[in-house]
Parts: sequence; C-alpha cells; structure tokens
Amino acid sequence: MIEKLDDINDDLVAFMAMLIAMPILFYALYISDLYFQRRPLSLNSALVYIVIGILFVGGLTFKMVKRFNLRRKMRLGYDGEVATGQELNRLMLNGYHVYHDFVADKFNIDHIVVGPAGVFAVETKARAKPTSNNRKEDAQVIYDGGCIRFPTWKEIKPLEQAKIQAEWLARWLSSATGEQTQVRAVLTLPGWFVTRTASDGIPVINPKQFMSIAKPVNGKLLDDRRIKSIVHQIDQHCRNIESKTVKGLGGRN
Repeated sequence: MIEKLDDINDDLVAFMAMLIAMPILFYALYISDLYFQRRPLSLNSALVYIVIGILFVGGLTFKMVKRFNLRRKMRLGYDGEVATGQELNRLMLNGYHVYHDFVADKFNIDHIVVGPAGVFAVETKARAKPTSNNRKEDAQVIYDGGCIRFPTWKEIKPLEQAKIQAEWLARWLSSATGEQTQVRAVLTLPGWFVTRTASDGIPVINPKQFMSIAKPVNGKLLDDRRIKSIVHQIDQHCRNIESKTVKGLGGRN
C-alpha cells in the first residue's frame, strides 16, 4: 500500500512539474519564432498555442484529479488497515499471534489472527462517513448477514472477498500443516458502529470488538501443538517474502 501511495505521489510531482514547465516551453517557442525564424507571432500561431495549451492543461488536470482521488481512497484504506492492526496487536497480550499484509496468490490478506479460539482471516474496509446533522446515524452500519447497509449505500462485495480469502488460507494451511485447518472470515469496519440484525453470515465488526467474536468453534480450543504448527508455517511464508528494499540493498557493497 505504501509503495502504491509513493508511486501516486511521484506521478503528481511529475504532472505538477510539467504544468510549471509548460509556460516556459511556450515562451521558448515564441522566442524561437521571433528571433531565429524572424517571424512575428501571428493570430493563427497564437490560436494554435492557446488550443495546445488548453488541451495540455486539461489533460494534465484530468490526470491529476484522478490521482488525487485515488490517493485519497488509498490513504483512507491504509489508515483503516493501520487502525485495525493496532487494535489486533493488543491480542498479543492475550497470547494470540497477529500478522499483517500476508501475501497470498495475487492478493494480500490484511490480517491473520491465530490463537486458542482458532484462525481468523481479517479483511479491513475503510469507508468515509457522510456528513449530516446526526453524527450517530452517519456512523451506523446495519448488517443483515448478507448485505452491509451504510447510511447512503450498501455493499456485498467485501463479504465475498473476506470469504474467498479465508477459504484460500484454510486450504493453504491445511496443505502446509498436513492437518485440516478451519479459518474464519472476519470483516472489520474501523470507525463504524455495526448493528447486526441476523445471525447468518460472517462477523462484521468494529475492530475494537474482535474479542467478542474470538470464540472457539463448538467450544473446542486449538491446543498449543496446533497453534505452533500453524504459526510456524505462517512465519516461514512471511520470511520467504523478500522486500524490494532488501533486494535493492543486496547489490551494493
């Protein structure tokens, strides 16, 4: 996420530099025509410069607005993941193992929690709240087990995404440990108050409420041996992912 934000910032800096350089370029063209070609600026030439300038500025402005909107959206998502991660890290005081940004097949699992209550694949979705005179209603989410209803819109896709990621992790851990491993999907909405109206569907919670759903399936706790086996496989996978920073430093003496 940070790397993508850096790329967007680099694009914005480049676009701004191009906007600043455009008047200088046009002035240089004008001076070239005036002094080297001995050709004064005509009405047609001025119109050509104006049209090109408008198209150039319009195109760059359009691209910059798209980048700004994307950066705002990604920044909101990153802040949401950080907020959820900080809440989940508190579970380590209770003996849980917490992992963030786990690399899977062509996607990342935002958070993984492993402990006596089981294994959880946690997907985080950060959403900006609407603004009205009723702040309590602005921060309220209704979840009926199949759909998340925000104040002015509704979503289903995050539920499907969380389920797919949990299913993938269950298959991967079962294969890696040699024992059938159940993984429960959890969707967190940092900053929102979630009201659940049905018992069906995966848990959708504010990350501060995680301990309320961290309960073993059928009352059966994971023993220390199973926890160590699962944690070992996740640790090994995480350590096998070489960061770009490490790769960049590897070629230097």
